Amino acid sequence: MTAALLQFAVGLIKVFWLLLPAVLLVRLFRSRKFKGWLGERRVHSALQRQFVGPPDCWLFSNLLLPTKDGSTQLDHVLISPQGVFVIETKNMQGMISGSAQDRDWTQEIDGRRRSFQNPLRQNYKHTKTLHELLGIPEQQIFSVAVFVGSCSFRAPMPDNVVDLEGLTAFINTRNKRLFSAAQTEIIAKAVQAVRLKDSFRNRRRHVQHVRAIATARPLSCPLCGGAMVLRKAKKGKTAGLSFWGCAAFPDCAGTRNVD
Repeated sequence: MTAALLQFAVGLIKVFWLLLPAVLLVRLFRSRKFKGWLGERRVHSALQRQFVGPPDCWLFSNLLLPTKDGSTQLDHVLISPQGVFVIETKNMQGMISGSAQDRDWTQEIDGRRRSFQNPLRQNYKHTKTLHELLGIPEQQIFSVAVFVGSCSFRAPMPDNVVDLEGLTAFINTRNKRLFSAAQTEIIAKAVQAVRLKDSFRNRRRHVQHVRAIATARPLSCPLCGGAMVLRKAKKGKTAGLSFWGCAAFPDCAGTRNVD
């Protein structure tokens, strides 16, 4: 190899190592996990700013609780005199459609449709877990799904499906006092007592548990009801990301997100 070629190769290697961090950061910022984390941080900050202040209100975020068959993760739990609010966060774009009864909702963006689990159904297990672990009456636990990001709803949603601004309004409309300051503190300490330690081991076990549930429950196409296969997007904003696509494609273009 001549000196010129060697110098050129060295230059390419330097450029590669300079660009690699930027490429990795771009992939990170586009990932669903990062967007989910960012959405949860925004909701956490809003709740902390508006409501939190012992002994009246207590906030738990990214809360891992034991269940009979493994564990479940709650995005946010706000314990206030007005009740216990279990909040599921979605950071999404595009047009969102679905009803309280639907198993799956639909996100439409850039002309493509993707299905994701109905967050109210997802949050049902969370509220049941709190009820069973702490013995709090179910009518004192409120399930809320909050959407952050530049999304909009195709049709009117249930009153407990809100955007970030609507979350504060939803909580404030529950103006009947259900707990005293002493009772909210007791509930908060009970949560601290039963929660699983936020460790790598417990998080890994939880991920394995969720994957096992997903594997045991066969996926069906939201459009035709047929089988689905794992694919990767080749273009657009989701290029390189995995998704479930209908096995009958191109005759059917049904998709589901990989959670």
